[in-house]
Amino acid sequence: MRTNQKSLLSIFLISLLLVIVGGAVLVAAQDTAPSAEASGIQNGDDNGEAETPASASDAVLTEAEAVAIAEAERGSTATYVELERERGVTLYSIELTDNSEVEINANTGEVIEIELPGTDND
Repeated sequence: MRTNQKSLLSIFLISLLLVIVGGAVLVAAQDTAPSAEASGIQNGDDNGEAETPASASDAVLTEAEAVAIAEAERGSTATYVELERERGVTLYSIELTDNSEVEINANTGEVIEIELPGTDND
C-alpha cells in the first residue's frame, strides 16, 4: 500500500510539472509575437461616418508594411493605425508624429491621401 501511495504521488508531481512547463511555454510564445502596442503605435477605431471596420484578412499588406510606407512618405513616426473600409476600398489610416494622416491602400500599398496638419479633407 505504501508503494502505491508513492507511485500516485510521483505521477501527480510529474503531471503538475508538465502543466507548469506547458503553461510557461504558452506564455513565452504569446510574449514573443510582435504587436503594434509593443511598438508604441495605437490601434483602433474612431468611428468615422464613411468608414466601416475591416479585418486583416481583407488586406494584402501587413500593418507593419503600411506603417513603413507612411513613415517613409512623411519622414515621421506612426502613432496610430486603423484598418478600415472606406468607399469600398480597404485601407490603413495612419497618424504620424508630425500630425499628418496618411491613407494607404491595404492591397496595393498605394498612398491614397495625405492629410496635412490644419487641413480636413473629409
